[in-house]
Amino acid sequence: MTFILHKVEKSPLILSAEIPDSLRLVIERIQGYSYAELYEEKDIQGIGLEDSLITVFDAIEKEKNSLDISYCYFFMAIVMGIAVQPTIKTYLPRETITGNILQYLFQNLIYSQDNYQPNFNISFQDYQKKLGQYQALDEAVDVFENMLQVLESVKTREAILNILDDCFQGYAIFPGSQGRRELFDWWLLDVVPSVFCGRLPKNIHTLKGIDKMTQHIKKIRNCFWNVIGNNQSQRNTDLEKQNLLLRFLAQ
Repeated sequence: MTFILHKVEKSPLILSAEIPDSLRLVIERIQGYSYAELYEEKDIQGIGLEDSLITVFDAIEKEKNSLDISYCYFFMAIVMGIAVQPTIKTYLPRETITGNILQYLFQNLIYSQDNYQPNFNISFQDYQKKLGQYQALDEAVDVFENMLQVLESVKTREAILNILDDCFQGYAIFPGSQGRRELFDWWLLDVVPSVFCGRLPKNIHTLKGIDKMTQHIKKIRNCFWNVIGNNQSQRNTDLEKQNLLLRFLAQ
């Protein structure tokens, strides 16, 4: 294991995590590229953003077994959900679907239930009148809908790519071109190493910019404890996965 410490240029972030040399070298190489998709003027011919994302995924998967890979992508989906939740709340201030989806994901990780059906709403169907009017809302909702796909192993990588596309090239986190590179660097230097190690990143990037994760974690932990409280009678609790999720949320 190697200690990696990076400082993002023109950003207050100092990003660190213990990761293997192979992943560290890939992160450093990917960070050195410029991307037309992020509205950068200096473009390196032949280097596409999606190609770089796939290179990072390949580096992660090289170092982990299939089960640990699924956990890593699960955690990444949760982090990106936290990042886009404020966008949804801007347009749908009274919505409860995002919290329900987080609970549903935690439920499915901890409790082994075949064909589990939640007793709460995880669909944005009730907001159809709002959907289709605002690109930012549509793409933020798409992030949460793709988070549900992360539960299916055959769709996990595709779902994560869709989530990142909504965030990096879409308006799920914020509109416009300014700040796209900072957003990408946050994901690359903070999110990737952190979820690889099974931890939340130290910082979160939302439509309001970069903030400490501590400002958001209480709501996410409440989702976890709601799941535990509502399933106290369950005998099929996977304690290993429950502890894994606890460590992730402990920051």
